[in-house]
Amino acid sequence: MFSNLPFSLAALYEVVQDWQGRLAHAPAVDAFVASGYDDNEAIDMAELRGRRR
Repeated sequence: MFSNLPFSLAALYEVVQDWQGRLAHAPAVDAFVASGYDDNEAIDMAELRGRRR
């Protein structure tokens, strides 16, 4: 019934960490958007994270 193959939760852990970070910063993002600042020169966070790896 059960397999003896190793099972990793690493991918799930990475997704959970990503969403925890997003949720932690949501109030600051909401405040920034509501302020009307021009963010045309902003860097995409996904692109920034890709550079670090």
